[in-house]
Amino acid sequence: MTSVHHDDATGQTGFQFTRASGGCDCPIHRDGEPITAPLGLRFAERVQIETIPRHVAGAIYEDHHSYMDSVPLTNLVHHGLSYQGHLMGAITWRHPLIRSLNHDKTRYEGDEIVEAARICIGVDFPNLASAALARSMDQFIRREARRRGIRLLLTFVRADYSGSMVKALRAKGWHCTGKRGQAKQGIDRQADS
Repeated sequence: MTSVHHDDATGQTGFQFTRASGGCDCPIHRDGEPITAPLGLRFAERVQIETIPRHVAGAIYEDHHSYMDSVPLTNLVHHGLSYQGHLMGAITWRHPLIRSLNHDKTRYEGDEIVEAARICIGVDFPNLASAALARSMDQFIRREARRRGIRLLLTFVRADYSGSMVKALRAKGWHCTGKRGQAKQGIDRQADS
């Protein structure tokens, strides 16, 4: 739950994340104190990304990723998303089912393509998903993409949604490559640029 509060003594307005009532026992909600951050504070550089084990990512997806709760074995890396030392979500990078793709007169094949397959935030926290994806992408490119010969990053977002996640992707050099039906649009970025 996120609540907005105003402190008359300091004149600051902020938001606070508190544990969900209802017994969620995922790694995000199991052990957590409230997190408070002032509204308007640039916090993107305070979002930390760390590699987490498959079972931790799986527990987050099980409780907070309703349409896809299992974790396939084909993943390259799972990133835990933390703010102020508290786990808030997970992102999984994997080779997609798409094995060949033409984009900007270049053909990408096989293991050259990687998808941000899950972007799962377990709390209602403004702009956390976009900040976390940006940090996760930078870390993935630095630690994995160059070493593995990955040339294209891919993800899918709702075609009818143009919120901060899409804006953040575009600011990091991602491009909309097309729409599939009403449900999703493909967004991609060259990993080597």
